[in-house]
Amino acid sequence: MTVVVTGATGHVGANLVRALVEAGEDVRAIVRDYIKPLEGLKVEQVKADILSLDSLNQAFSGAEIVYHLAGYISILEYHAPDLNKVNAEGTRNVVKACLDCKVKRLIYTSSIEALMQPGGPDPIDETDPTDPTKLPSAYSRSKWAASLEVLEGVKNGLDAVIVHPTAVVGPNDFKPSLLGQTFIEFAHRKLPAFVPGGFDFVDVRDLASGIIAAAKKGRRGERYLLSGSFVDLPSLATVLEESTGTARPRMIVPLWLAKFAARFTPLYYRNSKARPRFTIQSLKLLNDGRQVSCAKAKTELDYNPRPGLDAVKAAVDWFIENNYIRKIYRSKKDPGIVILVAMFVLVCLAGGIFELFNAAGWSKLFGVAGLLVGILYFWISWPVAYEITSEMLLVRGGPFRWKIPLDSIKEVSPSRTPISAPAWSWKRLQVRYTKNNKTAFVLISPKDRQAFMNKLAQVAPGLELHDNRLVKSMKKPVADKQGASDG
Repeated sequence: MTVVVTGATGHVGANLVRALVEAGEDVRAIVRDYIKPLEGLKVEQVKADILSLDSLNQAFSGAEIVYHLAGYISILEYHAPDLNKVNAEGTRNVVKACLDCKVKRLIYTSSIEALMQPGGPDPIDETDPTDPTKLPSAYSRSKWAASLEVLEGVKNGLDAVIVHPTAVVGPNDFKPSLLGQTFIEFAHRKLPAFVPGGFDFVDVRDLASGIIAAAKKGRRGERYLLSGSFVDLPSLATVLEESTGTARPRMIVPLWLAKFAARFTPLYYRNSKARPRFTIQSLKLLNDGRQVSCAKAKTELDYNPRPGLDAVKAAVDWFIENNYIRKIYRSKKDPGIVILVAMFVLVCLAGGIFELFNAAGWSKLFGVAGLLVGILYFWISWPVAYEITSEMLLVRGGPFRWKIPLDSIKEVSPSRTPISAPAWSWKRLQVRYTKNNKTAFVLISPKDRQAFMNKLAQVAPGLELHDNRLVKSMKKPVADKQGASDG
């Protein structure tokens, strides 16, 4: 059976295509110029544009099911003309092409924003009436208009189902999405503050499963809300901190102040061409705080989503694995070592202060030295963190940085050497590397040791993981004889 996916290279599309291929479907992916999310997948790629009815008729020919995901996403109100053109008019073309090509079923992926009016029922479900004049944004209204186009197609004989996902997060976010970009900016310390509020997050893999279930089990002309679970922003910040290693912003901006600042953000985004983070409309949705019920989808589609915070973790893990985010590995801290270091620092400081104020001559100098040793040791050792780039292992201790080229690392192995900062645990790793033709080492103690070792093995040339050690492979690369003869 041939199925067509519009928007196949978007975040939802990339995951839906993977799920369909895994299910054994013959997938025809509608693409434009960007095809990276489809690389390595056995799918038919067809160039088409939802604004061109002729190209859609060619792309839908012979298809039994069309999954319509393509659309334009923007939180900026001055993008209203483009939003209406792509989302509403484009969907009208998709509906007409499905009717022209006698497609058996259309599954349209709308958005919860097409239904979510601020101040409406809590929780929201499929039975709630929608007043389009009360929808919070141009994007919301464009998706509502697109849904009406699908329902009009149903009146004309089209078998169609509409699904409304909440905020989508998860893996295979190649471009990345607005939420994905927010996670990346958090990891790169570009989010100075948070605002109060929260939203419902759904894992993109659960959404893909729900969309396929809607194609198989959904009732003609019906809507299904595909939600995950409500996530408040403080909980989101905590999970992002744990997943990325980046400290969460401690400042919470009051909502009234954020709304005041948001009055000026559209002008800033228009002039700077920066990707928007928040507007008055998006703040209204965050502040609304309503739950979204997926009870109907659970009953009729056997929909069973995982918690929203698990989806956030999966998204961050994918970004780290694919080098969108450079994770910070925090140091493991054993209470015994922390107490010993604290005692050593306190003795140095106390002794230094005592000698400084109660001694004379050389003893006063000893006091100054004690103070300096205590301050310097604490400064070097706290905080301790490790980063792995595509070229370097960075070890940070206070203001100092050890930059170790990955290709110079010879071995990473467990060590109980009791000296050499920066490390706060007896469960240390000794990183042996070559520097100026000599072997040097540094001790580290990443909290998530296995993840650290796996990442280092992934990016460091020649390092191979053997049990709990990384060892430089001595194997020389063998030339590909077939490749050489084809050269």
